[in-house]
Amino acid sequence: MKGNVLVTGGLGFIGSHIVKALSEITEREVFVYDINAQDGKRKKVVTVQGDIFASDRLLKVMRDGEISDVIHMVGLASIPSCREKPDASYKLNVASVQTVLEAMRLHKAERLIFPSTAAIYGASNGPKVNEEVEPKPSTVYGSHKLAAEHLIQGYAENYGFKPTILRIFNVYGDLNKEQGVVSLFLRKAIAGEPLTVKGGNQLRDFVFLHDVVRAFTNVLDSTARRYEIMNLGSGVGVSVIEIAELVRQSFPTLQVKHEVPDEGEYNIYADTTRLRKLLGSDLTDPRIGIPRFIRECKRKHGEC
Repeated sequence: MKGNVLVTGGLGFIGSHIVKALSEITEREVFVYDINAQDGKRKKVVTVQGDIFASDRLLKVMRDGEISDVIHMVGLASIPSCREKPDASYKLNVASVQTVLEAMRLHKAERLIFPSTAAIYGASNGPKVNEEVEPKPSTVYGSHKLAAEHLIQGYAENYGFKPTILRIFNVYGDLNKEQGVVSLFLRKAIAGEPLTVKGGNQLRDFVFLHDVVRAFTNVLDSTARRYEIMNLGSGVGVSVIEIAELVRQSFPTLQVKHEVPDEGEYNIYADTTRLRKLLGSDLTDPRIGIPRFIRECKRKHGEC
């Protein structure tokens, strides 16, 4: 019989939406373990204030909550921030994973869902990458996420865990919490500020938040193999210049400034064959999803 679900970092950008979705579709209790949480319970969601490195408290939550499945959303998901603070990146993106894995081992929880990143592929792979491509990370963030993947694989092989690693591309869909280029451009447009595009010809994969949440919840309900990896993207390459133009179309007076890129541009987007089998339906094309997201934001913030 399946136990309850623990979402570490469940108040963050993606984690908070996963928790909301699970509270609406699962009969199991959903535990949120987050340093910014306040202890409490509302319907099927139990919130627990806790530091991810407080291993005794984490283990107690797993045991008392009868946890069988863990979604580990703690991390520092910013390439510039990880480059500026590599020690913080290591602690949040690698050491926190070790803490969770060890608590799971002691508690005998078997199922882990982990958000990795497209940054593990690096600049030399692409443009379209599948999960069999050899990772060649070129950033601190990508290197630390790959190290976390190796930790998870080691625990899977030695202790019988059933982890699923989702290599996430560029997520959009939450104007308040998202730090990616789509919401960055949109916030500037709403504020009447010009957009600055450095280069912008590089192709990136932009995946709608709704599809990301759907992937996590579907993985949770699926019968996992012992160890599996899956790209989580839209499967479509879109340039940053196109993103700026999609925003400008909704804000006709918006100015767009173009600058020379800081470094060489490269293209990368996901092969989503495995993901489509999991979801059983089409993914949102960003050229459809981004305008939809812009319209929703304009309705909430009024005509700008």
